[in-house]
Amino acid sequence: MLSHIQKIIEKIYKVETFLDVENYLIDEPLSNTLTNQKSCKIKSKSSKGYLLISQDGEELKLALYLGRETVSNLKNIHLQKDFSSSNLSDFFLATEEISHFIYAVWNAINNRQITIFEMELQAEVDKYITAIFYSSSINSGRVPAKNIRKRLFEDSVLNQDLLSEERERYRDANRMAMNYCHYLESNYLKKNDITSLVRDIRHFYRLGQNGKISYINDILFH
Repeated sequence: MLSHIQKIIEKIYKVETFLDVENYLIDEPLSNTLTNQKSCKIKSKSSKGYLLISQDGEELKLALYLGRETVSNLKNIHLQKDFSSSNLSDFFLATEEISHFIYAVWNAINNRQITIFEMELQAEVDKYITAIFYSSSINSGRVPAKNIRKRLFEDSVLNQDLLSEERERYRDANRMAMNYCHYLESNYLKKNDITSLVRDIRHFYRLGQNGKISYINDILFH
């Protein structure tokens, strides 16, 4: 299922990493002693998963952690005709970390520097978009966009273990992504204009942090 989610995201945005995320999956969290000052841990807002990025010269090393229970639950999600409250949380968690993986690799391939906030903002959008496309594929085109948006943004809960700066970053990313996804839903999904939707999100994906923020602000105030 993890590779399937990766393929959905890469196809939606028309990007390629030439890697299989499952080859970088670990099911036990690494201790702090196994990381170094050149490592960056991009945690999920639930603190139940993370992407570890480590720079060794010009080589980028990656490890993606998801718990065994999450991976196990995802193996059966494709058999269900709709997302339940339990497996939707696992789907969002996996999609968030796979989004981080793809975004980090694709930007590295293109020699582009990125920020953690930029990755979190894109991941929030990716969770919504991927759930929309996946839900459509297993429900004969029916898309519960409003329910997905509510679960992802309005019902979102941050883990209390997160540092204050992490909590602030996740709240800002969630708020901005919610505004952008509401725009996508109102302007494209309700009109079933998938061509324009894809064009818009592919443009957004290729913007840097300042570009993404400006794009969303333009949507809100114009």
